[in-house]
Amino acid sequence: MKPRAIMHTLPSFPFSQYQDATGPERILSFYDPASQMRAVIVIDTTAFGMSAGGVRMLPDLSVEEMIRLARAMTYKYLMLEFPAGGAKAGIWYDPATQDRQAVMDAFLQVLQPLYEKRTYYPGADMGTSDDDFLPLRNESGKRRYSGLRTKHFEGLPLEDQLTGFGVVESALVAAKAFQLPVHGATVAIEGFGKVGGGAARFFVRAGARVVAVSTVAGTRYDPKGLDVEQLLELRQEYGDEAVRHYRGGRLLSGRALFMLPVDILIPGARPDVIYAKNVDRIQAKLVVPAANIPFRPSIANHLSQRGVGIVPDFVSNGGGVLAALADIQGLGTEESFAFVSEHIQKNTRLVLSRSKRSRCTPFEAALRIVRERWKKTTRTRQPLSAEGM
Repeated sequence: MKPRAIMHTLPSFPFSQYQDATGPERILSFYDPASQMRAVIVIDTTAFGMSAGGVRMLPDLSVEEMIRLARAMTYKYLMLEFPAGGAKAGIWYDPATQDRQAVMDAFLQVLQPLYEKRTYYPGADMGTSDDDFLPLRNESGKRRYSGLRTKHFEGLPLEDQLTGFGVVESALVAAKAFQLPVHGATVAIEGFGKVGGGAARFFVRAGARVVAVSTVAGTRYDPKGLDVEQLLELRQEYGDEAVRHYRGGRLLSGRALFMLPVDILIPGARPDVIYAKNVDRIQAKLVVPAANIPFRPSIANHLSQRGVGIVPDFVSNGGGVLAALADIQGLGTEESFAFVSEHIQKNTRLVLSRSKRSRCTPFEAALRIVRERWKKTTRTRQPLSAEGM
């Protein structure tokens, strides 16, 4: 049975509560009875024509999460001066009861017309990979995909290296701005997956000491420092269970990572991991997100008021978008790293210098910048709202 698309058929969801002066303009819901595929695609704005964002495939998603992630993507594209609107897709998937390939095939069928009309371009996110979307790029029955995404660099796909690398580049700029020496600095990374693994490797190369990493299986913590290369090898064999198989340090709960006495904290997985109940227990001196919406704007500002240095997520984790742009431009490996470094460092410096000059928090400074770029690059007279995060 061909999947049927059902638009705006989430009657129990309070749409008006999450729609503001900017969007989201479209919330598309899909259901396929045969595969039990249930998905939503949120398009924050069509002001630039096309929209783009990752596809998240997990059992515990929410429509609110997708809406906020789509807005974060709009901010990210504006910060990078890339002409696209933010979007996000979520597929509710339970591996215990559903066939993954059947669910993905059904989702690709309803996604195909949106992709062909340039309405929505998907990307990999939690639970999905770039390979999942190869069928969308078929031409004359052949799968065609450009080189950057298929290359591996020292054990990790190059685009994952570039995303983690961008987070570290942002952290290096921020550490200097907040007068935090990087050499010997202790780092805790939430989400030791594709991006977290790359970030860990580049922090070590910068002279920092990765003392904690977490997955859904828990947090591995050793104040003396973790062997990142050993952890990467264990991840290849055991996946998220790598933190349990690593010998050394202590195994803590996943949530414990955020309260550890470290210099730099990297939230790198789910939304709202720093929230009202733990924000005052954060001991890190600097927070640089690898994931989108790890905190709400009010929480980010509260950290700043406490004297904790922060970089807004849509500033620090733009390496994935830049990796795709480097791919499109046909850049080589070294050129791609230089491309990511240039843009991430430039935007991090811009935000932190604006924050200092205007005597506002980094999050407030970043919002002012994306509003200015929205006004400059769109033809709409509608102001860019900051309420959607």
